[in-house]
Amino acid sequence: MQTQVRTFDFTGQNIYTSIDVHKKNLRVSIYSEQLHHKSFHQPADPKALYHYLSRHFPKAYYNRVYEAGYCGFWVHKQLQDLGINNIVVNPADVPTTDKEKKQKADPVDSNKLAKHLRNGDLEAIYVHNTGVLEDRSLIRMRSTLVKEITRYKNRIKTELSFFGIVIPEQYHKDQSYWSNRLMQWLSELKLSRESGTESIGILLDHVKYLRQNLLRVNKKVRELSRQEPYQERVNLLMSIHGIGVITSMVILTEIYDIHRFSNQQKRINAPQLM
Repeated sequence: MQTQVRTFDFTGQNIYTSIDVHKKNLRVSIYSEQLHHKSFHQPADPKALYHYLSRHFPKAYYNRVYEAGYCGFWVHKQLQDLGINNIVVNPADVPTTDKEKKQKADPVDSNKLAKHLRNGDLEAIYVHNTGVLEDRSLIRMRSTLVKEITRYKNRIKTELSFFGIVIPEQYHKDQSYWSNRLMQWLSELKLSRESGTESIGILLDHVKYLRQNLLRVNKKVRELSRQEPYQERVNLLMSIHGIGVITSMVILTEIYDIHRFSNQQKRINAPQLM
């Protein structure tokens, strides 16, 4: 006896999907216009979700959302390439009840996002193209190196203060800048025991290593500033008194296109630059 297979046609219908992204899997919640279809875990592969939707909801319009986080935007890019209408939202902008705050868990967050997506309550954040994101990572790496250098300098000064050693005034008139003469004095500094001298030397080696990497990054940033699409805009920004190459590149990689803000108020309230 021939078995009859029923096929469903979801042409013109909207399917709303949200995910909570983890390193090894995704927590997925799927809603139709009328009901909650299913919540489940799946491998952290956007293609697996696409195949599931295609198999269970053929010819539907797929709408999906996830919160911006550590995973960046590669999931967003892949979903768009697969034809899924995806948005990324700021977690702080997602409407949340007091009950949801107290019962925070992956299933709660995933279902909440899907319902808000269906209701049209969510506003997507702007996602830069991959090239700009990679350029921005270089600029942010510079900021990280500067902070790390400051941290190790402070640790050295703390060690010296602990043992009652005062850096001669002639070596650091500017507290924020360590001259080569000061670095040389520190490298020749001897404490009463080899162990103490070694601890200072290890911290100093970290500073030297980080400064070398900072010089490397600065060189790459200057090279990048002379390439498209930055060169012309960097020159325009540098025509403003007090703005140099580094500041120009921070502005351009963080904001990139000022016209993406729909009004003046949103431009004023843009996130602070690193």
